[in-house]
Amino acid sequence: SEEYRRYEEAVRQLKKQPELYDCYNEFRRRNYELQFYEGENTLYDAVLALVKEYDTVLNETVVREFRLAEQHLTVLMQEIYGIIADQLEFDYSFLEK
Repeated sequence: SEEYRRYEEAVRQLKKQPELYDCYNEFRRRNYELQFYEGENTLYDAVLALVKEYDTVLNETVVREFRLAEQHLTVLMQEIYGIIADQLEFDYSFLEK
């Protein structure tokens, strides 16, 4: 698909800058970990602090292009999975009481 080709090109461009690629991946790891973190701060506050910390990285053109391409590909995949799931019939009657 066009979305996948765009994603592949965005990955290639980002990997041409290894330090930026590594830094962005650190942001991604930390953001992912926050999704499962249960601490005193709210998730919103923690993510906001992380975004502020990585503001320079996130505003790099090549990173923005990658994030956008990844988002478009993810939306496409969700649509495809939805079409597949709509065609499957599962017996959930065991959940009814």
